[in-house]
Amino acid sequence: MSSESLLGEMEDVHRKLTALGHKYWLHYDLFAPQWWLLLAAFIIPWIVWWRLVDKARLPNILLFGVTISFLIFLLDHIGFELNLWIYPHKLFRFIPELSSIDLVMLPVLHMLVYQYFPKWRSFLIAETIMGAVFAFILEPISVWIDLYEMLNWHHVYSFPIYVAKSALVKGALEGLLRKGARATASS
Repeated sequence: MSSESLLGEMEDVHRKLTALGHKYWLHYDLFAPQWWLLLAAFIIPWIVWWRLVDKARLPNILLFGVTISFLIFLLDHIGFELNLWIYPHKLFRFIPELSSIDLVMLPVLHMLVYQYFPKWRSFLIAETIMGAVFAFILEPISVWIDLYEMLNWHHVYSFPIYVAKSALVKGALEGLLRKGARATASS
């Protein structure tokens, strides 16, 4: 089979999958109870965050949040593409990942942990607790209410990833901030 014919077949399957996805979203997602839950999870955390965020540290906290949000979204997309999990319900039709969690819930909670626990020890303890709550309580609840379906994944796999990704982002951000402060001081 030539690359052109294989690419053509992939385009055809993709076109059919897109049409099926659109039909499913319109008939089974949009305005379903899970859709309303995802909508609330997309809006309410930002309202809470805005009331709690330290406005004096807003640029650093936002940089942490945007970076961790990108990493969460990327990891979720990789897992989705590798058929490790799927999401039976979506808030937005054209985003396969669980956008309310990837772009809102997790980043907001990580930013609050970053803000309230600036020391590494307390940060890691808070992130470990948050990772355990998400991996062993909220993920099973998400499965139970049909927001998340694990195909080739187990909750225990998620736990170290929750902690590692936040530690990676905090370490990288602190390194960049130190480097920027040294550069400013030497100018």
